[in-house]
Amino acid sequence: MKRSFFLTVLLVAGLFTSLTSFAPRQLPGLVEDILNHTNKFRKSHRLDELIMKSDLNSIAQKHSENMARGRTGFGHTGFDQRFAQARKSIYGIHTFGENVAYGVSTGKSVVNMWSKSPPHRKNLLGKYRYIGIGVAKDRRGRLYYTQVFAN
Repeated sequence: MKRSFFLTVLLVAGLFTSLTSFAPRQLPGLVEDILNHTNKFRKSHRLDELIMKSDLNSIAQKHSENMARGRTGFGHTGFDQRFAQARKSIYGIHTFGENVAYGVSTGKSVVNMWSKSPPHRKNLLGKYRYIGIGVAKDRRGRLYYTQVFAN
């Protein structure tokens, strides 16, 4: 009886651990860190801060999760669909941009990495008003990042 109870507890604990490690969720502190470092970078270039939109966060989060789970390759596959979804969600959007990254572990490091890449830097400094951010972990704990920008 004690042995079966112990095995059941171990099984439940293992299942809980595996489910929570793959649960689709944003990493709130990391998302805020990315937003803060993005806006700090923009301010250093005398640009307005970006406003975070939950609809855009959802779009970015889904793309990060799809990359982390291998549903899509790392990159911008599906960009046009994300742009169309953003246009349906937020009235008046005419321009849309996207940055993706993986592997680094802090908001500061991912924004720094993007700022050194000309196409990503162009998005960071673009004429956008809104931003959405998504972060997801793969099975090995590697983080995948998506930023979407809209105006």
